[in-house]
Amino acid sequence: MQHDKPLIGIDFGTATTLVSQRLPGGSPEVVPIGHGTSWMPSVIAVSASGEPLFGEGAEAAAGASALRSVKQCITLDLTPEELPGREGAGTIRHSADDMIEQLLKHVLLRAKAAGADTEDAHFRLACPAIWDGPRRRRLATLARAAGIPVAVGDMVDEPVAAGLAWSEGLYWELGEDRPDGTTLVFDFGGGTLDIAVVEVTESLQDGSPELTVLSARGVARAGDALDLRIAQDLEQDLEAMGIVVKRMPDPATLRALILAAARRLKVLLSDTRYDEQAVPVGGGYTNLPLLSYTRRRLEDAFRPQMEEALEFVRAALCEARLRRRTTPDIAQLARMPLSELATDVQHVLLAGGMSQVPLVRQAFEKKFPHAEVEFDRALESPEQSVVTGLVVHNYHRLNLPRPGFDLMLEWDGFDGGRRGELLYPAFQPLYTAHQVMRREELAYRWRGTPDVQRVTKARIRALAVDGEPMDFSVEGSALPYLPVVLHPRTAFSLALRLNGEMVVHDSTARPMTFRVERWPVLRAGEQGAIRLTRVRRDGQEYQSHSFTDLYSHPWQ
Repeated sequence: MQHDKPLIGIDFGTATTLVSQRLPGGSPEVVPIGHGTSWMPSVIAVSASGEPLFGEGAEAAAGASALRSVKQCITLDLTPEELPGREGAGTIRHSADDMIEQLLKHVLLRAKAAGADTEDAHFRLACPAIWDGPRRRRLATLARAAGIPVAVGDMVDEPVAAGLAWSEGLYWELGEDRPDGTTLVFDFGGGTLDIAVVEVTESLQDGSPELTVLSARGVARAGDALDLRIAQDLEQDLEAMGIVVKRMPDPATLRALILAAARRLKVLLSDTRYDEQAVPVGGGYTNLPLLSYTRRRLEDAFRPQMEEALEFVRAALCEARLRRRTTPDIAQLARMPLSELATDVQHVLLAGGMSQVPLVRQAFEKKFPHAEVEFDRALESPEQSVVTGLVVHNYHRLNLPRPGFDLMLEWDGFDGGRRGELLYPAFQPLYTAHQVMRREELAYRWRGTPDVQRVTKARIRALAVDGEPMDFSVEGSALPYLPVVLHPRTAFSLALRLNGEMVVHDSTARPMTFRVERWPVLRAGEQGAIRLTRVRRDGQEYQSHSFTDLYSHPWQ
């Protein structure tokens, strides 16, 4: 990683967007791009003349009817070609991608105006842990169109970035030792809940920290869902007072104002000094009563979502055990309570705006009594965790929990043309929740019969998401691909297991099993080889023989 250039991090969030920078020889700093705040609302509106508005300007012009959570269009794989405009302006012919691109352009302009050194800088973007390769490519493409030169390899999972910021902040900012043991990162934002289980160790070569991600999971349901629940309660309160929203002259606008009030109440009640808060509806509805809400109602509304979140925490800890190969029995893991899995964790790091709801910390202190539960004490607020981690130098020392590249099966057809099958798409989760419920082996699998007319030499290639080929390193031997044999009537299969094993079964008599200890961070021009070790049938790693000796097929 080049340290002689400025590092710029952009955390394009569902609710807010933040920017950070790290100048050569300097420390991370948040670039204040908001009007009086360090963050800008990720809000979009369109003026009556059809001009796009962003951030505080969009909120001032459109109020509660401004478009929020446009990032969810990527998370949910939505591609709307039209977005709603202001009342009276009709439908505005702007697609979600157009608006995201324009928003990122606006963020870049604000960062430059705030003093960020964006010329010849290296940029990184944050993304939810649940995003697969196509989602990451979509945001990277929009960012490049906005003038932000990034590749998919420059995108960091949000909970991983928060963990990086915390690890470095403890050491450099607070003068403490880096955390020992296992850390659970719980990043509860506006649009997604992201969870990572990480370990920080020191490199045996130079003593620099290396962060191993044992699990990274997420769900597209977070702060927005709680806002909707509070808004439903507030609407019921109004109906109890004889004010029926659906019978009002403009129920859609009134509901938007109630939802905005719900967001304000959630933030106000996150301050533990207050047990009740009240806010006006706003928007000219001066004849309506104040909307009040108590902390107890907030906790009651949030508790089901928090219980669901703890189930995702449990799944992440199960995955971490499988990665460590300490509890390989999936049936045993399925019965294991969270209280037992919690003993694996020494630190719980809370990040994201939603993690400031008091019930979050209370739940973790109860479920993880032996762990230290905290926010990042080196930062002003938990919202800055992700964007600060984007400008950590040692990002290239990450060990990812799943491959960040495509695995392709290629062969030459009878007509001389190249044929292929996508075996594994980059960043695809290695298992589904249904596999856990059915107590199946947790692994990603591809199985099929390639269209070949005769016994055919083929190859498994690894391609970075930007299309650049990558090498394998098998027991020290560099190879551009893994050779396999295809047969017209024999199925081919690939399995990627959570314990780091990759099992390839071609038309030869025995499967080929490899083990990888780390899936490296990959960038164009900086890819390292994917290091594999051959595994025997008894599970032991080979210590001798060359790859060529082991895989000398008859046709060779």
